Amino acid sequence: MINIAILGLGTVGYGVYDIIKNSSYLKKVKVKKILDRDLSRNEEVGNIITNDFEEILNDDEIKVVVETMGALNFSYECIKRAIMKKKHVITANKEVIAGHLEELTKLKKEYKVSLYYEASVGGGIPIIKPLHLISHTNDIKSITGILNGTTNYILTKMDLEGLSFKDALRDAQEKGFAEADPTNDLEGLDMVRKIAILSSIAYHGEVNIKNVYHYGISNVTSFDIDYAKSKGYILKYLATSQIEKKKAEIRVEPHFVLADDLISKANYEFNIVEVDANINGILSFYGKGAGRYPTANAIVNDLIMIMNKDKNYSVDFKNKIQVTKSKTKNKYYIRVKNIKKIDQKIIEKMERNVIITKMINFEDINLDGVSFYAKIGK
Repeated sequence: MINIAILGLGTVGYGVYDIIKNSSYLKKVKVKKILDRDLSRNEEVGNIITNDFEEILNDDEIKVVVETMGALNFSYECIKRAIMKKKHVITANKEVIAGHLEELTKLKKEYKVSLYYEASVGGGIPIIKPLHLISHTNDIKSITGILNGTTNYILTKMDLEGLSFKDALRDAQEKGFAEADPTNDLEGLDMVRKIAILSSIAYHGEVNIKNVYHYGISNVTSFDIDYAKSKGYILKYLATSQIEKKKAEIRVEPHFVLADDLISKANYEFNIVEVDANINGILSFYGKGAGRYPTANAIVNDLIMIMNKDKNYSVDFKNKIQVTKSKTKNKYYIRVKNIKKIDQKIIEKMERNVIITKMINFEDINLDGVSFYAKIGK
């Protein structure tokens, strides 16, 4: 029997509890404690809820701590202290992992426990462990993906069902994909953390999330969606990362993706990640990137790895990665709010309030004159 504690009985935490309770394969797993502020839910789960983390930390019978609270500072402290108490930790917390991966990796090695975080990126898609394995034998050149189910759901609703941005957002909130305050999703902060985690693994070095450029989709309109379709593209919100000589260009921004491209086929809450490696070539990972059970299932899979005593994956952090500004030239779609602020030299074509640029460096665009932009191509 292995005793575990779950921190947080929200959407994902309850999903983990429910899977364990109903799985015949996990009969030897006992959820001994659940940390939650609402003690009235004890009737729901069998009188195992506590609001005191110390009770979990000091219980030597609890060998695994599953963190699903989604907080930043408190979650970080809980994870760190659990490791230092020689408990294995599984977390879905992309904020903590993106900001503290190197520190927590050193700690888990020092205290000889496991730290798993498959659920921090891609929901139910198994990407963390495969990426670790791929990076041991390949030089990974780039990573491209849809890494946020909320924004992909919104753009798909606008594209396939003709909803306005406002209506698509409200629908995503009603379905439980978007938070009441969706800022982290809409402005790309969620994807910044996820692409930073993947880049750290792929490039064997810490990526500072403060240096990752992001531009949101809050200003996207049905006009932008329809314009893209009229030219053979689908508007997608992508995270991209590429590296050359330990200098990485990592960005989160809207893209016009060709309609026949595999990435354009990922719709609604589905995510897709493409990894370009020198030996394997392009590998694609696809699956649900949001929702209670896909994310909870990723956590449970990490738990099974601990039960089976699989070797824990680790980033070696042997490289010092510099995140640089955009140096590659691309074409851009720009819906302008002030044409006077757009340098006429960068314009290839103009239709009403839309500009298609020449092949330019992103730094040549004055965003003060832009209502919305999208990179053309991946």
